[in-house]
Amino acid sequence: MFEYTGVDGIMIGRATLGNPWVIKEMIEELNGNKTEEISNQMKLQIIKEHLKLTIQEKGEYIAIREMRKHICWYIKNLKESSKFREKVNKIEDVNELVNCLDEYFNNL
Repeated sequence: MFEYTGVDGIMIGRATLGNPWVIKEMIEELNGNKTEEISNQMKLQIIKEHLKLTIQEKGEYIAIREMRKHICWYIKNLKESSKFREKVNKIEDVNELVNCLDEYFNNL
């Protein structure tokens, strides 16, 4: 769009939901560099870091509930994601959530 229309900027918006690395990928592409697709193990690490930071900021009770929606975005289009979403949306304990995430991503 930069070349075609001469725009000064673009909006990303909802593309970042469950895909925060899209910003880095876009910057790399704009600089003429190719990017590799993010691995499932890297996604798992990002989810865990997101969970950790959310717990630090809001406490475990609120963090788990907020992370449910984020996890659903992160796993969109992955194998058996709808089944996993149902399970995640019932979890109340952070250790159970982390164990569930590990099991899911290790079985992809």
